[in-house]
Amino acid sequence: MLRVATRAAHDRVDALFSTLDLASAADYRRFLSAQAAAFLPIERALDEAGAADLFADWPRRHRGELLRADLDALGIAVPPEVAPVAFGSPGAVAGGVYVLEGSRLGGAFLARAVAPGFPSAFLASPQPPGQWRIFLGQLEQALASSVHHRQAIDGAVRSFDYFARAGSLALEGR
Repeated sequence: MLRVATRAAHDRVDALFSTLDLASAADYRRFLSAQAAAFLPIERALDEAGAADLFADWPRRHRGELLRADLDALGIAVPPEVAPVAFGSPGAVAGGVYVLEGSRLGGAFLARAVAPGFPSAFLASPQPPGQWRIFLGQLEQALASSVHHRQAIDGAVRSFDYFARAGSLALEGR
């Protein structure tokens, strides 16, 4: 349901970031900066909104420190947030977690395009076998009603939009 409902927002983010060559130092720096400008505040907002209450393994799914480490290895300061992020309902939290967990799957694919020698802990963060399936089961439990479905779609679309804004800002000076 979420994949179908958020397809346009997801495609917009993919199209934006696909203009970057991750084997290029300048583009990879832009990519990581944009990811940090969106990912870090979303991850923090999900913590604050109680993602661990919905997903018991949420703390083990964190990747913000890996992203910070990659930025640090490249000498890049953590960029400012695009705008404040908040998730006002359990359904919206579930939608936000869905976007971040989906980005882990996409990151594994993108990690192959990163030039050797570039730090890639964030993109290459492994997801143990079966974790996506476990997550989908938890997500299904969290979205017990049609109200939760609508909230999850809203939370996911807003998360994708946040990544799109961060990406647009990172690409402005290109």
